[in-house]
Amino acid sequence: MTETNEKIGGKIKKYRTSIKMTQAEFAERLGVTGAAVSAYENGIRQPSFGILVKIANILGTTTDALLGRTSSEEKTINVTQLTDKQIHIIENLVTTFTQYNDMQKLISENENL
Repeated sequence: MTETNEKIGGKIKKYRTSIKMTQAEFAERLGVTGAAVSAYENGIRQPSFGILVKIANILGTTTDALLGRTSSEEKTINVTQLTDKQIHIIENLVTTFTQYNDMQKLISENENL
C-alpha cells in the first residue's frame, strides 16, 4: 500500500460519499466488484487508467482532481437526476459567475494602480 494509492483512494471515497452513492452502486456503475472499489478506496490497489477515467466520469470530476493535480477548493455536485436542459442552465450560470468574478478581480487590481 503506497501513499499515492491512499490519496487517490481517499479522494474516490470523498467524491463517492459526497454524492451519496454506496460502494455497491458505484461498483455496479463502474463495472467492477465491490471488493475492487473497497481496495481502491483503502489504498490497497490502484485503478487502471481506463478505470480511473470511468471513476472520474461517474463522480463528475476529473482525473486530475483524483490524482491531486487541482485545488482542494474544487467542488462537485451530483447532477445525475437533472435533465440535459437543467444541466446546461447550471453550466451557463457557472460561466456567468466565473466571468463576473474575473471582472471584479480586474477592477480591484486596476483600482490599486
